[in-house]
Order: sequence, then C-alpha cells, then structure tokens
Amino acid sequence: MHSFSLKGAKGIEEALFTWTDSPSTTLNVIWLVKEKDPALFLWGKTDDPHPSSAEVKRHSFYRDSKLEVCQVLLRGLSPNTGYRVFLGDKEFRARTLPAKRPDRIRFVTGGDMMHSPEWHKDGVKAMVSRSPDFALLGGDLAYADGKSWERWLDWIEEYADHAVSKDGYSIPLVVAIGNHEVNGGYGKTPKEAPMFYNLFPLPKKLKSFYAIDLYEDLSVVVLDTSHTHSIESQVEFLQSSLFSRKARTHLFALYHFPAYGIMKGGLNSPISKSIRKHWVPVFDQYGLDAAFENDHHVYKRSKLLKGDKAHQDGTLYIGDGAWGVGTRKPGAKEYWYVEKFEPTRHVIEVEIKDNVRTYRAINHDKKVFDQFVDKRDADKNNK
Repeated sequence: MHSFSLKGAKGIEEALFTWTDSPSTTLNVIWLVKEKDPALFLWGKTDDPHPSSAEVKRHSFYRDSKLEVCQVLLRGLSPNTGYRVFLGDKEFRARTLPAKRPDRIRFVTGGDMMHSPEWHKDGVKAMVSRSPDFALLGGDLAYADGKSWERWLDWIEEYADHAVSKDGYSIPLVVAIGNHEVNGGYGKTPKEAPMFYNLFPLPKKLKSFYAIDLYEDLSVVVLDTSHTHSIESQVEFLQSSLFSRKARTHLFALYHFPAYGIMKGGLNSPISKSIRKHWVPVFDQYGLDAAFENDHHVYKRSKLLKGDKAHQDGTLYIGDGAWGVGTRKPGAKEYWYVEKFEPTRHVIEVEIKDNVRTYRAINHDKKVFDQFVDKRDADKNNK
C-alpha cells in the first residue's frame, strides 16, 4: 500500500461530469489533483475561443491519499449545447440536455462496476456503443469499501477516458450509493463512506438520496438501500418526491440492493423485505415505471409488479448489477416474479421514443440479449 506513487498516477486531472440539478442549464465538473498542485480550470462553449475561469471548491479526498477533490458547478448554461473544460493542458467536453425532451432519447443504467478495471472498461464501451445522453449508476462503482482510495483512481481513469461519445463528448452521470462505497457496507453513516461523499456533489450535504428532473416529463428518484441512511428514514422523502411528480410520464427509481432480487436470499433478504414494506407501496401508489436495481451480479428483468403480484399496471424491476463483476448463477430455474434472468455482464439501455419505453440488456460484446417494450404511455402522444 505504501509503495503507491502518485507520479504519473491514473485518475488525476480526469474530468467527470455529473448532474444534481437542471441538466439543461448546469453541469458539475469533478476531478482529483495532488495536494500541493494548483487546480487549473478554464471553461467555455465548445466553439468559444476565449474560455473563462470559475470558482473551484477544493477539499481532501481521503486521509493519507495526498489527493484533493476539485468541484465546479457551472450554472446558467444554454440547453442542448456543447461545453469544454480545460484541466491544465487536458481538455474534456460535455453537453447539456435540451430544455424539452426530444421525441427520442437514450440513457444507460447499471451498477457493480469494477471487480477489475478491464471489465469496468468493457462495460463502459458497451454503454458508449448505444450513444446514450447520460448514465444512471447504481452503486458499487470502484469497490473501494470506504478505504481503498487507489481503486477510485482506476475507476475514474477508465470512465473519464472511455465514457466518451463518437463526437468527443463525455457521458454525464447520476449516481447512487452501494455497499462497496461504505466501510462496513450496511447500516452505517456518511462518515463510513468518505470518498463517495467527498467525490460526488449532492443536492443536500451528506444525503445520498435525492430526486432529479432530467426532462420536464422524466424524473429519477435516487435512494440509499440502508448503506448510510436507513430505508425507513427515506419514506417521507420518497412520498413527497413522487407526489410532486405524479403527473410526469416517465418515473424511475435508482438504488443498489434489489427489492425483487434472486440472489442473497432473494425475497427473504431482510433488506429486500424492508424495501418491499416501506418503498414498494409508494412506487405502487404513484405508478413508478421502472426501478433500476443492482448488487446481485446477474441480469434480472421482473414481470410488471404491483401489490406484490404480477399486474399490468405494475412497476418493472430491472438490472441487478453486473456491469464489470464476476457473475453469479441463480439456484432456481424460475421465480414467480421474474420474466428473465441470465448470469451475464451487461449494461441496460433505456430508449424512450414517442413515449414508448424500450429496455435492452447489452452484453460486453455490445449485443442485445434481452428486450422489453413498454407501450403503456404511448397514447399520451395524442393528447
């Protein structure tokens, strides 16, 4: 551990772009620098020959790491516009989303990203092959367990270098916390997840749960499955977030441990039981379209579920976290609540076109191996 050198280290001065606020008018820029090095930052529209400076917030990444996190919140941006930032002599680009959702959009979701940097990179390349507008990452990013800060350098390096569209724009991300962000995994506090909370800006300090409106009719509620906040403590937030967004056509949840998993005890897992007791009735009440679940290192797509039964007006539970990890083989041949499962490393593409949601599972060979088309909101085109 002590022989680790920062000289030419990976992950330093590599820009990540995230959203915690309006994606059409803001961008968070995050990067790491060595403790005593200057944070050189300039930014502007892609075609602006005279970039500007901005206020850089700077704080320690992790004790003993000799690294600091730099964060800039760019506000008042133009929608659907390319921007570039310069970190020293490196240039990175990102694009704001249009103010109004286009007829066709794509995003990618997944979690459990990096048993090895190579697998993480293969997952990133599978994501890029779908040309998504953004990514929803459901926890267990670097497998750093709240203490192995070097692993974050690999994670940042692979994402920053490879999560780039054909025209050179980085894929911005929205992030949820998982057990491998936390020293101790479950039932802890933000203090045990120092790097996650230091690296990623959040709408409320030390709150890993938040809602984000990506378009005027598309929102995502990000939750913490008992890693640094208890499941019960988020019910009121979940209720008010979905109540205020109930008229939106596309409603999603992003979190780590599954409500409807098939590994780790399946429906009998205490965390799964708690989610189904406290959150799922709220999902049912407000007609959540899909919940993006992770953690189990397998691909799973549920039936549409409501009231703990298959139901045509129910929620899709999809994912189970196998972006860049060794996969697990389920013990049973079938589960009453599951439509399809497969022990395959994958990312999930969600395409919305004319209010039809299509979910596709993409393996590391960039091939679609499962697809589900949800036409329940298609008639909203005519209103």
